[in-house]
Amino acid sequence: MTGASESRQSNKLNEVENLREAEELQLPASLPAIEWCVIAIQAVFFIWLTLVPGWRSLLSEFPNYYLAAELYHQGIPVDRSYEWAWFQRQNDHLNVRDGLVSFAPNPPSSIIPLLPFTRLSPLAAKRAWMMCTLVLLALSLLALRQTTQLGWRRLILITSLSTLPLRVDFKFARYYVLILFLISVAYYAASRNKRLSSGLSWSAAAAMKLFPAISVILFIRKRDWRALSGFLVGTVALVSISIALFGMDVHQVFVREVLTQASRGDWLGPYSLYQNSFITLWSRFFLFEPQLNPAPLVNSPLIYSLLMALTVTALVFGFLLSIQNDDLPHAEALRWASLPPLMLLLSTYASADHSCILIFSAIVAIDALLARGQPRMAFALLIIYMLAAAPIPNKMTSYLPHRLVGMTAFYGLLLHNLSNGMLWREAKRWWILGLLSVIGLTISNYRTANHAEDFNRRVTISTDGYRFANPVPVGNSVGLTEMLRGKYRPILLSNGIVRDLSSSGDALSVAGSPASDAFYSEQAERTSLLIKIPANGVRETITEGQDPVLSSNGKWLAFIREDHESRSAWLLATDSAEAPQVVVPPTEQAIDVTVTNDGDVIAAGGKVSDPHLVRVNHGTGEVVSMAEIGHPVRYPAISPDGKRLAFSRREAGSWHLFIRTLANGSEWQLTHAPCNAISPAWESDHSLLYATDCGRGVGLSALARVAVPQ
Repeated sequence: MTGASESRQSNKLNEVENLREAEELQLPASLPAIEWCVIAIQAVFFIWLTLVPGWRSLLSEFPNYYLAAELYHQGIPVDRSYEWAWFQRQNDHLNVRDGLVSFAPNPPSSIIPLLPFTRLSPLAAKRAWMMCTLVLLALSLLALRQTTQLGWRRLILITSLSTLPLRVDFKFARYYVLILFLISVAYYAASRNKRLSSGLSWSAAAAMKLFPAISVILFIRKRDWRALSGFLVGTVALVSISIALFGMDVHQVFVREVLTQASRGDWLGPYSLYQNSFITLWSRFFLFEPQLNPAPLVNSPLIYSLLMALTVTALVFGFLLSIQNDDLPHAEALRWASLPPLMLLLSTYASADHSCILIFSAIVAIDALLARGQPRMAFALLIIYMLAAAPIPNKMTSYLPHRLVGMTAFYGLLLHNLSNGMLWREAKRWWILGLLSVIGLTISNYRTANHAEDFNRRVTISTDGYRFANPVPVGNSVGLTEMLRGKYRPILLSNGIVRDLSSSGDALSVAGSPASDAFYSEQAERTSLLIKIPANGVRETITEGQDPVLSSNGKWLAFIREDHESRSAWLLATDSAEAPQVVVPPTEQAIDVTVTNDGDVIAAGGKVSDPHLVRVNHGTGEVVSMAEIGHPVRYPAISPDGKRLAFSRREAGSWHLFIRTLANGSEWQLTHAPCNAISPAWESDHSLLYATDCGRGVGLSALARVAVPQ
C-alpha cells in the first residue's frame, strides 16, 4: 500500500471518528448566556484596565513611532534614529514625552502609518491611534466573519480571551492589531482566490514588523507563485516609498547594523524569560554575561548553538512536513492558522502584544476543527490559547515563560491536526536534510554566540543602569553616561565608588581628560547645552552643543552643533573667553570628533551609513581627507602623544575597535566578536576605555578597559 493511499484511508477513519465525537458532545442550552457574560466581564476589564489608563497617559511605546514621524515632519533626517543617545536628544528637543525613547529595531517603513498623526499633539495622536486600532480590530473580525462559519458571539468571545496581548497593544498603542488586520485581509483575499492581493497584504504586515515575512515559506512550499509575486511586488513598492520619504541612508544603517544583530537576538533583554522566545530561553540557560546573566545553568555557547539549531529546524521542518497533505478537510485553514505561531516562535523576542496575531489563528483553527467534527480538539486549542494570553504576576514571568509554553503547545496541536498524526513518518524521509540544517545552523549560531572576548576587560559599576556609554578619563577617575529607567545621567567612577552628577534634563554625552578634574556634560532639554562640572564649585554653562570631547591636556573643547540637515564641528579654548569657532564646516557633515593637544580636529563625517575621517589643521583651517583609513569609520580618539588614533570600523555589521599609528599606517584590531565596541577614550598612552555591547543587546553597552599594544 502506498503512502498516499494510507493517508487517504487514515483520513476516512478520522472523519468517521470525528462525526461520532461531534454526535456524542452535547452543549448546554445556557452556553450562549455564559459566553455573553464572559464577553461582558472581559469588556469591563478591558475598558477599565486598558482604554482608560491608555487614554490618559503617553507612557508607552507609541512616542517612539511618533517621534520618528515628527522628525520627518520637521525636516530632520532620521538616518541616526537607531542611535540611542541621538534619538533621545531629538525627543528632548521636541518635548515629545518624559522618559526614554528608542526606535530600534523597527524598520524605517514602520514610520509611515503615523505620518498623518504628527499634526496632532503626542497624546492626542496616541488617542487617535487607539481609536484607529479599535476600528482595525473590528474590521479584522469582519474579514474573519466572511471566511469562517463562526457567529459574531464566538468571534468576539475568542478575541476577548486574548486578555494580555490586547491590553498591552491598546494601552501602549502599538502595531500588532494592525498586523492582525493585515493577516486577516490576506486570508480573506486568499479565500476569494485573490492570491496576488493576499501577498500584497502580507508584504504590508512585514513592512511594520519583519516577522510576517516568514509567510513566504508557505507560498514557496505550496508553489503559490501569485501570492509570492504579490509579496515581492508589495515589498519593493513599500521599500521604494520608504526610501523616497526617509532617504537611502537610514535603510542602509538598518540593514547593515541593526538587522544583522537584532536577527540573532542581540536586542532588549537577551536573557529575560519575559521575552518568551527560544533564543532568550537558551541564552538564559547557556550563555554567560558578567552583569546580565552571571549564573547560567551551564556556560556553553556550543550547547546554546546546538539547541537553537534543533529548535529552528524542528519548528520549520514540522511546518513544511505538515502542510503537504491536501486530502484533509479544511487543510488550507489549518495551514494559515499555523503561520502566526510559527512566526512568533521563530522571533528573537515576543512581547505580550505580539500574540495579538494569535487571535487570527485561534478563530480560523477553531472554526476548521468544529467543521471537521472535532469539538474536543477545538476546546483544547481554546484552553491553550487562553493560557498563552493570560496575565500572570510579574514575579512569575522572570522564571516561567508561560506564553512560550502556550504558543509551542498551540503550534504543536495545529501541526498534529494538519499532519493527521503522520508527522513522525514524514520526518523520517527528510532526516538527512534536517541533519544538514542542524549542522549548518549550529556552526552559524556558534560564530555569533561567542561574545566572551571582552568579558575579562569589563569595568564593574555597582548601579542598576541599563546602559553605560561614552567613557572618558577625568583626572584619576572615569566619567560616563548611565541610562536609568527614566533618564540619562552623568556619573563619575573613582575606586569603584559612583558619584551621581545629575542635573535637569538628560546627560547624553560627556567629556574629560586625564590632565584635568574638569568634567563636561551635555544637558539635553529643549536645547543641548554644554555644562562644566568642576571638582568643587558651581556648574557653568559653556555654550550650546552636543557630543563634546576634550583634548588630553584639557586646553581644547571640541563639539558638534546640529541644525536639521546640517552638522558642523566647533572648537573652544578652555582657558579663553573667546566664542567657539566652527572648524569642520557643514559640508563635511561631522558626526564624531576628537581634538589634539595642539587644537587640530579629526572628525568622522559624511553619510551616517558610510562615514569617513577628515583632519582640520588648527593653524591653517585646511580640511584634509584621511582617505588612507578605510571606512566606514567612526568614534575617532587621538592618543595623548598625538601619534596614534583609536577608532571603530564597521565590519560584517559590527563596529570593531582599531588602533592606527599615524606615521606609518600600521593598524591593530583590538576587538573581533560579532558585537559593537565604540567610543574609545585614552586613559594614557597604554590604556583605552571603550563601550561594548557584547552579550548585552545592541547599543546597551557596558564599560571596558583594554591595554594598547606598543
